[in-house]
Amino acid sequence: MVIFCSPHNPGGRVWSQTELKQLADFVNRHDLILISDEIHHDLTFGAKHTPMVHINGIKDRLIMMTATTKTFNIAGGHVGNVIIENPELQKLFQKRITALGLSPNAFGLHMATAAYSKDGVIWLDALIKYLEKNRRLFDAGINAIPGLKSMQLEATYLAWVDFSATGMTKEEFTRRVQSQAKIAASHGSTFGRGGEYFLRFNIGTTRKNIELAVKKMKVAFKDLQ
Repeated sequence: MVIFCSPHNPGGRVWSQTELKQLADFVNRHDLILISDEIHHDLTFGAKHTPMVHINGIKDRLIMMTATTKTFNIAGGHVGNVIIENPELQKLFQKRITALGLSPNAFGLHMATAAYSKDGVIWLDALIKYLEKNRRLFDAGINAIPGLKSMQLEATYLAWVDFSATGMTKEEFTRRVQSQAKIAASHGSTFGRGGEYFLRFNIGTTRKNIELAVKKMKVAFKDLQ
């Protein structure tokens, strides 16, 4: 089994159709099942997201998952979408869901239905424009601090910042962010090998909070400037 995140989190990478086809070929070649987590697919900045279900030759091995929870901030609804075209895989999945006693709640279904309405589309368009401005403001501020590099997001509201060029240990730069700047960020090591010198920041907030966070970061790392 391969568990795949598209768009990627952390990093906000939108995969190209060529990359997705290469993944599909790998899955077929090794007789695997592909679970494609596409929960951030609505939140892209110019880059075009291609659903895995649109890639030729993978449908019989694919379990694709999406949800309204990230896009519309309704995680409390506990409702997601699972797209499985292979009837046998559908049966296996449903059997497991039943065994676990899982089912969507009625209120969550109403929330998801409202999110997918025309009003939801209008709201989403406005959200993406707002997040895009947040992204630019955050990147400009963070990248102005010597040794820090914010990876340019193609999707998601989760900024991925590289601290490796500061020469600091992960404990030191984490302490400065959390104890001096008073910002809660997810440590990169949580996401596996290679993330040790990264922190993930949530920029899905008000413009004022972004401005304040950048200001605090500049103070916390003022000795580098």
